[in-house]
Formats: sequence, structure tokens, C-alpha cells
Amino acid sequence: MDAKKGSSSTLRRGGAGGGRRSRTVNKTSVYEYALRCAIKAFHEQQVKPGTPATSKKDKHTSTHLGSMGSMGMGDVFSGLTDSNAKSDKLNKEIVRGLMRRLEEITSGENTAKPEYLDERFQVVVRQFQKVLQQHRYKPTGTVNDLVISFLKTSETELKRSDPNPAVWYGDLSNFISCFAELVISTVEDDCPSMATPELMDKLTGFITTKKRPESRANDNASTDTFEALEKYPMIDTLQKVFQIDELEHRKKLRQIEPQCTESAYLMDLKKCINNVHTNQPFPGRREDYRSEQMYDLWQKREVKQLTELMKSLMLMNPKLSIAGSSSDTDDNRTEGTFMYIPNDPRSFFRVLMDACVEYDTTVNGDAERAKGSVLSVQSDTLLRECWKGWRLSAAYRAVLYLELIKTKFDYEQLDMEDVNDAMRALDRVIKENDRESLIRVFESLNQTLLHELADALSVYWKVNPRWISDIIAMLDKIYDNSAYQEDHANPLHQLHNLEEVVEGAAVERWRLVQKETTDPQQGDLDNLLTLADKLIKEYVSLTNKKFKTPLKDIINVPGIIMARQMPYFALEIENWTYTPECRTAPVEVTFELYHKVLSLKRLYDQHGPKNKTVLFKVESWFLSHVRRWLITTNNATLEWVENAIKQDQFTRINDTTLHSSSIVDLFSMFHQAVDFVQNLQWPNELQRCRFLTVLSKVIGIAVQQYTFTIEDLIQQDLFPREVRDQEALTTTAAFLGRAQQLMGTKRDMEAPADFTAELCVRINNIEAARLRLDRLYELVDADDVAEFMRDNYTPVAEKGDQKKNYLYSVKVVRAEGLQPLDKSGLSDPYVVLEFGENQTSRTRTVYETLNPRWDQIFDIWLDDKTVDVLAVVYDEDLFGPNEECGAVWLQLSPQYFDDYQTHELSLNLHPQGKLILRVSMEGEKDDIQFWFGKAVRTLKRAENDSSGLIVDRMGRYLRQHLSRRTLTTLLGREKSFFSAFSRANTFVEPSLQDCEDCIAPVLDYLERNLKILNDNLSESNMRMFIMKLWKDILLTLENIILPPLSELQSDMQPLDDYEMHVVFKWLELLKILFNGGEDSDGVPLDHLENSSYHALLAINAAYTMDTDRLIEGYNSALKNQIAMKLRGGRKTDRSKTVYQSRHTKKHHAARALPVRKSSVATDLPNSESILRILRMRPEKQARDFLKVEFERRNSPQQEQPGQNAANTTAPKPTRTPPSSQKSPPTPVPASASRPRPAALPTQTQQPTPPRHASLIEPGQPNPPMSTSPRTSSFAASAATGRPTSVSPRTSSVQASGRESPAR
Repeated sequence: MDAKKGSSSTLRRGGAGGGRRSRTVNKTSVYEYALRCAIKAFHEQQVKPGTPATSKKDKHTSTHLGSMGSMGMGDVFSGLTDSNAKSDKLNKEIVRGLMRRLEEITSGENTAKPEYLDERFQVVVRQFQKVLQQHRYKPTGTVNDLVISFLKTSETELKRSDPNPAVWYGDLSNFISCFAELVISTVEDDCPSMATPELMDKLTGFITTKKRPESRANDNASTDTFEALEKYPMIDTLQKVFQIDELEHRKKLRQIEPQCTESAYLMDLKKCINNVHTNQPFPGRREDYRSEQMYDLWQKREVKQLTELMKSLMLMNPKLSIAGSSSDTDDNRTEGTFMYIPNDPRSFFRVLMDACVEYDTTVNGDAERAKGSVLSVQSDTLLRECWKGWRLSAAYRAVLYLELIKTKFDYEQLDMEDVNDAMRALDRVIKENDRESLIRVFESLNQTLLHELADALSVYWKVNPRWISDIIAMLDKIYDNSAYQEDHANPLHQLHNLEEVVEGAAVERWRLVQKETTDPQQGDLDNLLTLADKLIKEYVSLTNKKFKTPLKDIINVPGIIMARQMPYFALEIENWTYTPECRTAPVEVTFELYHKVLSLKRLYDQHGPKNKTVLFKVESWFLSHVRRWLITTNNATLEWVENAIKQDQFTRINDTTLHSSSIVDLFSMFHQAVDFVQNLQWPNELQRCRFLTVLSKVIGIAVQQYTFTIEDLIQQDLFPREVRDQEALTTTAAFLGRAQQLMGTKRDMEAPADFTAELCVRINNIEAARLRLDRLYELVDADDVAEFMRDNYTPVAEKGDQKKNYLYSVKVVRAEGLQPLDKSGLSDPYVVLEFGENQTSRTRTVYETLNPRWDQIFDIWLDDKTVDVLAVVYDEDLFGPNEECGAVWLQLSPQYFDDYQTHELSLNLHPQGKLILRVSMEGEKDDIQFWFGKAVRTLKRAENDSSGLIVDRMGRYLRQHLSRRTLTTLLGREKSFFSAFSRANTFVEPSLQDCEDCIAPVLDYLERNLKILNDNLSESNMRMFIMKLWKDILLTLENIILPPLSELQSDMQPLDDYEMHVVFKWLELLKILFNGGEDSDGVPLDHLENSSYHALLAINAAYTMDTDRLIEGYNSALKNQIAMKLRGGRKTDRSKTVYQSRHTKKHHAARALPVRKSSVATDLPNSESILRILRMRPEKQARDFLKVEFERRNSPQQEQPGQNAANTTAPKPTRTPPSSQKSPPTPVPASASRPRPAALPTQTQQPTPPRHASLIEPGQPNPPMSTSPRTSSFAASAATGRPTSVSPRTSSVQASGRESPAR
């Protein structure tokens, strides 16, 4: 009973089945009639000793459940009474095999047995062949029918030879025996699938080994025979079952044995047929069947079976005759009584089966069991012999067995598996049911099962799920029975009473669980955790194992339990939230409880009652704790950043991951925070979006802090000494430094220290942070969150009468193309910001540059009114007042900067130049896109600034060597006292190697540092840096050729042809260096030969042109620019002709040629470059043109043709703020939409001009570029992974094993 349930039932159920009872039966009578059947079986076994009943030990099947075992003489045809009687159906294989074997006998091929030579046997076989021929193509009947047909054919033939049966009875038995052996061999060889034990037993029953006694009644049993009878297993079992004394049992056996003859058995069969025809109670009558059709069907089948049994007996023993059977018997029975069959077979069989079950379950427990039964093999054999002789139906036997098993089950003497076996046996014979008995048993069994189910549900937490499923399965079998359904229209209504049982059990279980999980030594939070964990495990077990589906789709056990228990649990949580302990509970433990509560809520939503009440107020219970976590995370964020940077060695993680550990550490913490919020699975979507928005603010601030710190480290790496010198510089020291510059005694700047891998890793970290932040943006579904917030969230409106102040942050970044105010052609600029009458801010001074960089930030508080700000760039002078380089107005107002993002403003100065400012208004938006966008913009600006700082540092050193001073030194034109008296002033144009050697420090510096940067920077950062550096180099070379833009005449003298050759040779050398030399595996030429490159080459076309043509070309270029702007197209491509004959002697020859007017603008540079050339012309015409043109450019009020398109400067600012202007000079800030990483702009591929032929002296062949060690070895390290030994100046722009950044 261990599979039944966790605790034993205390109820007794139903007795032995309830309903109508059979009359009282004397057990002694049952014993006697059963003993007669056992004696008959013994005598039948003696006739065929080759197949004793005890010889089959390997497999025993309970025959009272509907199967067949070994059979004796009297039951050769009794298999017809079972539902499986057609297992020996005749088929073509058997017919053909048997015909072949009979043919061998008639032809004389087979003479294995003496009977085969008997002429009578040969005649019988030939006659039977004719019968068998009829089944050749369409077999009908069974194998038994063939044996009977052969028996009848043999009997007819033997009667012809001698009418006296006593003469040929032995021959008949031998003939049948031979034929049975032929059939057995045929079945085994030709159709083995039909060789079932039942069929083989039947066929073996026809095989005899000794002559049958003519009359057993007249034989005197010997002592050995009686002892064998007494020890016969069936008789021995009967004595033990009824507990009969041995002496009494032996006496009764001697008394009854002589009466048990074949004649008596034949008389019983005759009386049974007579009872059927006269509608007697036994073996059945019309009233026992529900319809006339069913009764007629049973009557025909029963008469046929009884007749076949009688024929079998008479064929096996011809001395028996139907007419004389009555006179041959020795019993003096009254009319209507039977020798082997009791007067009430059903009641007798009930007592017999009950006795066998009781004996086998209580006394004979160790005996071998029949398959699918609690009965032993011996008891099962005894019962089989009795029901076979007493003509009981299979359905009755199965119903009776189920009823007896159910009774034992009620008293817990058997378990559910035994009941299941009985039910399965009933299923096999249900078509032949005894309706009245069946309904009575089912009703009793139904009540028993409902009581069992109620007991199981009352302790549902202990019950075995298999026990429940077994009960439900048996109830299904009962309720699905058609006979039961006729008397019970709605049997399922009884199950509704079980709901109250489950509810009561749920309340009782809650008390037990609460008691088990309450520990006075622990706090309320720990007790709640234990309680929730216990409930989750129990509910999961209920829903996944014990009660996966509602019982009969009526009783939802988990739902009923949860509906009773969850209100108690919700009350416990509610009470805890009002305790002081809740406010200070550990956040980690609190959210552990939260997840358990959420699991309970999901179980309740899935399996609870349909009409659910709102029990789980998760938002009100845990909202304060989520806020606590967000505050804690926010407070710890800056510490995260500091610790990540402090522990970072700024070495890349591996060859493919170019950033360092701080990025991994920082974003691991970000992902943990995001995962925490997402794993909450917060039920309120609006609140969940608010959590993510607040978390985005925390992440955005952390990213900004990280970026600012990395930027500081980058600046310290690039300008460590200059920063310290600038901070320690006093006024006197500054004065002395300027004096040294003016006197020309200042030493040349040494080459800056090489860049480090740590610097590159820091720059890569900024890029990696941007890319990871973008993936984090996608991970949190920021777009969906922002849209949901805009649709469903209404921010709290601020009070309108409250005056607000705003903090503006103005960063002065840099200036470009300032006006040269010193004699050196440069300026010493600084910026002054005037926010009003008394608020001014001043940057530091950057000396000797027209493109200064300050990177200084100024903060100012303003109200909500629009404020006009004047930005003035001054040139600092040691003597006299400082001069203005340029000025511009801008406006600060909340209406322009209310997105709280940083705006980069490029402002045109008056009279020339640009000032780059970054302006932002401090504040924030409750928008996830705002915080991600702000962080991404900060990172992108930091990337751009970092590459700009590297270029600035390199540019200072490049400008020192790529200068007019280097040209003078190269050409030997240093001025001295004696040089004025020298007449031998002949110059020789330097070779390409000389030009390379004079800038060797620059080339060496570039090679070393480009390799370092290329090996350590990411591809995108390297691409950005290399193009900025190339642009700076082009600008440096342009400034060697041209003076700065100004309206005053320049003191700078134009370069002669030799100097121009050197400058363009430098350009060619640098281009080859950047391109990668012979292999050309560096920066592609279409990136290097860009618009700025061609603009520099175009200057050569106009450099020595006369003033009139220059002025004419200026006007044409101005008109072209206006036309291009109007049509929105690109500038005219001047790259096709600028490289041809634009230098020295070839150029002089070209001057004599007539030039078409239409081609002037095509071959000339832009308008500003022409103005810069005109500054070097001493003619009055040039000075007047410059003055007039700059007046036009600086006076927008005058309508000048084309001046709007050509003028890139702002109008001259006055000291009066432009408050009357309708539109401010600053652009309206864009909305706070999320930025996307910008791709590198694709350069427009320019046609590649031929190599610069005029760089070589006229008339000389172009030297091969490979003669220069530098150009031939530029990308050697990329191919070999190490520097080549060709030249110490080997370029390493290519990273070892990595693709060129420009690719």
C-alpha cells in the first residue's frame, strides 16, 4: 500500500459490494462440486500424460480473467466460449502445407509411421484431400474444424470395415493422432505466427500414447493411481483452500471418484442443452437478457458449443452413446440435477473464488501468482476448471473477481494496482457483461473510490500523484460504461462535493506551513522568505506533478488551494511593509523576497481561480525599495568610475580588443544594473520605464565623468610640461620669452616625446565606450521606453510665478584663420567674453599662431531673459595696446538651449576667421533618450578632440621644420655680414634626396609615431587622426607659400622657383610616405589627393601670374562660387591641369602663350588664396584692390555683386548688443534626439594627376621613387611584422598584421 498515499485511511467502505446478495451456500457443497471437477480434470490428464497440467511453469495467465491455459480432453472445443477463440483461423499457408504432406503419404514418399502404410488410412487421407481441396483458395473455419472433419472421415471409413466400434476404436485414435501430428508440424513450419500455446495444447490433446479404458466405472483403481489422484495439485489446493481434514478429504475423495465418469459428464452436457431449449434458469433464460436478439445470439452459440463438446467426447470414446448414456451411469440422480454442475453455479463459484482469494492473500502469499491476478497458479487452475464446467460467462467471472478485489481493497488488504488489474480484465470481456451484477459492483466501487479520493485530497501535500491518477482512471472506466450511464445520467455531480474537502485541507495546510516557517530567532523578512520559498515549492509540485489538470475538468485543486491561502500570504506581506524594519531592510534580501512574491503571483495568475481578486500589490509593497536601490546605485556610480580608472593599467586586453579593462569593468556594472531592472519584470509598465529613465541618467553621468577623466589623462600625456610651465609663468617670464622671440635668440624646439601605447588605449576607450553605450541603448529598448513615456507620463508642472536662474557653460575651444597683426605674420591671440557691463571672462594667450586652441570653460548664471554676449579675440602686444583680431555677437537664452545638450557653434569673426565655442545650459530632461544622447555626444566630441590634440602637438613640431627658415638653410641663403659683398650668388636646385634630408627629423618623427599610433589606435580613430594630420600638413605648406589673409600688404616675399620646387617636393615626399611607398598599402591616394591637396596645387598656377590676370581670375572665381551655391552643386574641378607645367622654366614658357578667358577660373585657386597672393604684390593696383575688396567684404549693407556668396566673415560687431535682431546669430539647438555614430565621410575621388614632373630640374629624367630609402620601405613592417633594415627612417604607418586605417 506504499504507493497509495502518505497516510492510511481510517474509513471502512462498502463491505463486499453492496446491492443484491446471493442466497446462503454451504461451503461443503461447494467443496464437493469443485472436487468433482478436479477429479474429472485428473482423469482427462491421465488420458494424455504428455501434457500434464503442471508441466508449464514458464508462463501462467489468470484464466478467470479471460485467457486460456492447458486443456484436457473435455475442453478441446471449450475455447469457443472465449472471445479469443478465432486465433486458430484457417489460412492458405496451412492448407497448402497440409496438402503437400498428405500428398507425400498417398504417393508413398513418407512411410515414417506404420499407419501411413495402412490401406484404410490411405483411403481416409484421399477422401480428406477432397475436403481440403475446397479450402485451397478461400479457407474457412478453423484448424479444429479440420481435425473434426478428419475424425468424422476416419470414423465413416472404419465403420465400413467393421460396424463394431470396439474393434477399430484403437485404430481411430491412432489415425487422429497421426493427423494431429501432421497439423502441428504444418503450423510450426509453414505458419509459425499461429503456433500459440492454446492451439498447440488443443492439437496435442488429440495425440494419445495408450489405449483409453473402455469404462472407467468398471475399473478398480490401483493404490498407485489413487495416490496420484490424492497428490494431484488441483485436488491438493482444494483441500487447503477449504481447510478440510486430511482423513475427511481422503474419505470424500474415495466416495466421489467412482461417480466422476465420462458418461456422467456427457449426461450433464445433454441436460444443459435441454435447459437451454426449455428456458430454464441455468445456464440462461430469456429474462436475463435485455433484448430478444441478444438472447437468440447467446442461445445459438451455447447450443453449438455444448453440441461440439458432446461430439468430441463421443468421437474420443465411441462406446458412449447418446441414447444409452443414461443407463450406463451409476448415479441415481433425480431429474434435473447434474453430476458436475451445482444447482446455483454463480453462488457456488462466488464462494469458491472468495475462498481462493482469501487463502492466497492471507495464507499462501509466497506462492507463484498468475499473471495479472492476486490468485496463485494452483487456485487459478482450479477456478478455471470449475467455471468451464459450470458454464459461467467470462463477463460474470471478471465482474465477480473485481467485486472481491474491491472488498479486499476496502479493508486495505489489497492496493490500487490489484484493482486496476481487475478493471483491465473486465475491459477485455465487457461486451459479454452481466448487466445487473456489473452495475451493482460499479456503484459500490464508485462510492469506495470517491471516499478514497476525498481522503487523498484532505492530505493533498502528502498524496502520491499516481494514487490520484489511478482513482480517476477507474472512475473514468466506471462513468464511461454504457450500462452505468443508462442508470446514472450525471455521475460527475458527485465530484463537486470534493471542493469543500480541498478548501478545508488548504486552510489546515496554511496553519502547518506558517508554523513550520516562523522562527522567533529570525526577523520578519527572513521568515517571509522561508514562507514564500515553502509555498513556491509546494505550488510547483501541485501544478507540475500532482494535479497538472483539473480532476475530471471540474476540481481545480491548485486553484482552490491558492484561492484560500494567498489572501493570508498577502496579508503577511502587507503587515511587514508597515513595520520599521521594512524601511531599513537590506536591499539584496528585499529583492530576493520580491522575486519569490513575483513567482507566487505568476503561479496564482496561471492556476488560480478565474475571477481573481487583486491580491498582489507588488507596486505598493516594493516601490520604495526600488527607489532605494536607484539612489544607492547613483551614489556608487562615481566610485565605480574612479575605481575602474584607478585599477586600469591602460593596456589593451588582447590583439583584437584594443581598449583596456576599465571599459569592461564600467560597462559590466552598467549591464548588471540594467539586468537588475529588467529582471524585476515589474508589473507596472509606466513605473518600469521610469526606472530605466532614472538609470539612464545614472549611466549618462557616469559616462561623462569617465570621459572627462580620460580627457584629462590624454591632455597630461600630450602636454605635461607645457601645462606646468603655463601655470608657473609669471608676467616677467612671459615678457622675457617674447623678447627672446623678437630678437631671434630662442632655440629651436626639440622633437616632442613619442606617443605611448597608453595614450592610444585611452583614446580607444572613448570609442569603445561610445559603441558599448549604443549597444546598451538597444538593450534597454530606449526608443520604445521614450515613446511609452511620452504617451503615458505627464510631468509635474512647475509653478509659473517662480523666477529661475540658469547656469550656462561656455567653452572657448579654438579659432581658425585669424587676422595676422604681428610683423611675423602671426598673432598672439586670447579671447574676452563680455556677458554684460560688469561680467567678463578672459582666456590665456596662445603665442605665434593664427589657429589657436584654448579649451577653457567659463560658467555664468543668468536669468530667463535673452542675453547678448560679445566674444572678442585680441592680439597681445608687449608694447602698446592690444589689438582686436576679430569679434562676434551671440545670444544665450533658455529658448535656444533648453534641450540641455552641448552645442558646438562655429562663429564667423569680423573681419576674418572663425571662433569655435561649445555652449550648454545646465539642466536635465526626464527622458531616456536625453541622457543617452548627451553621453554619446560627449564621447564623440572627446574622440574628435583627442585626435585634434594629437595633431596640434605634432603640428607645432612640423611647422618648425616645414618653414621658410628650413628653405633658406637648404638653399644656402642664410644672411650674414659678408653675404652682401659676395657676387657669386649662384644657386643650384637641390635634389630630391637633399629635400628629404633637410626634413629628415620630421620624417623620422612621423615614421616612429605613425607606427605607434597605427599599432595601437582603432581603425576609425586612426582614420580620423590621419586625415586631420594630412589636412594640417597641407595647411602648413600653404602657409609657407602664402601669407595670412589680410587687407594690408604683407612683408612676406614670394618664393622663387627653387623654393617652390622644394615645397612641392616636400609635398610629394609626404604623400608617398602616407601612401606607403612602392607597395601603396598605406592611406589610399584618393584620400590624400583630396580637395585641399588640389587647392594647394592650384596655388602654383597663379603664383607668378600678373596682377591684372589675378584680379580677373578672382572675379571669375567669385562668380563661379555664387553660381555653385545657387545650384547647390560642387565646385569646379581644377585637378586636371594644375599639375602640368606650373613651375619655374616650364611656367615661364607657359606665360607667353595666350590664355583663354574661359579657362582662367578653372586653373586658378579659390578667391581667398588669390587675395593672399595679392598681399605679396608691391604694385599700387594690388594694394588698392585689396583695400576695396575688404571694404566690400566688411560692409554687408552695400549691395556688392556676389559678395554674399563670397563673404565668409561676420559683420563688424559694435558695442551695442544686437537686441533688435529678430533672429539670433546662434542656431536654435536641435531636439534631444538620440545621436547615432557617424560614419567616416567618403572622399570624392579626384582624378589622379601625373607625378609632379617639375619637381625635377628641367631636362633631367624623373628619378625613380624607389631610390629613396624612405619611400621604398614605408609599409615594409606591415608585410614582415618588423621594421626593415633598408633605412633607419622606415615608415610604419601600417600596423603589423592590421589593415591600413584608411582602407
